[in-house]
Amino acid sequence: RYGFHGTSHAYVSRKTAELLGRAPEDVNVIVLHLGNGASASAVAGGRCVDTSMGLTPLEGLVMGTRSGDIDPAVTFHLKRVAGMSADDIDVLLNKRSGLVGLCGDNDMRVIRRRIDEGDERAALAFDIYIHRLKKYIGAYTAVLGRVDAVAFTAGVGENAAPVREAAIAGLEELGMAVDASLNAVRSAEPRLISPEYARVAVAVVPTDE
Repeated sequence: RYGFHGTSHAYVSRKTAELLGRAPEDVNVIVLHLGNGASASAVAGGRCVDTSMGLTPLEGLVMGTRSGDIDPAVTFHLKRVAGMSADDIDVLLNKRSGLVGLCGDNDMRVIRRRIDEGDERAALAFDIYIHRLKKYIGAYTAVLGRVDAVAFTAGVGENAAPVREAAIAGLEELGMAVDASLNAVRSAEPRLISPEYARVAVAVVPTDE
């Protein structure tokens, strides 16, 4: 299965293994490339065995303007009920969906500010974004069997501490946790943000595409 952001996933999985002091062949990593476009991958021993994007970058996570996973029959419904053409639907799902479709903004900094001001649409968009992240973390945990690390990368993954915290929150049964003080640190260097007791390392690794 071939997706997108391949060079990022390959680089980040290798750097995560390096951060753990282990060879890439010995490490299983879930990589979350979170920018305006976003994708997840399951990397087993240095080899990507699953990724969230498919034939096009539309599949998978909720993104800045892309819907991510939807019921395929939605396209037929839009054509029959709304009278939309194939090109109209293409533009809707790729350019007017995702975060911007849910709340009108695709900048996570703006969305977080709106949430702080009590904006319910922004809060809903954030919750849906995080829910999809959790689903993929859970699914890829099942795919890999053993997870050594979860690595966040790209613009949102590297800079949005609330996204990292929310994505890992409640996953203690999977061995995952985030240390609030470590998560709050801003750095251009690869770093761990999980507490020492966590069975699965959680890392922030700046990408190099």
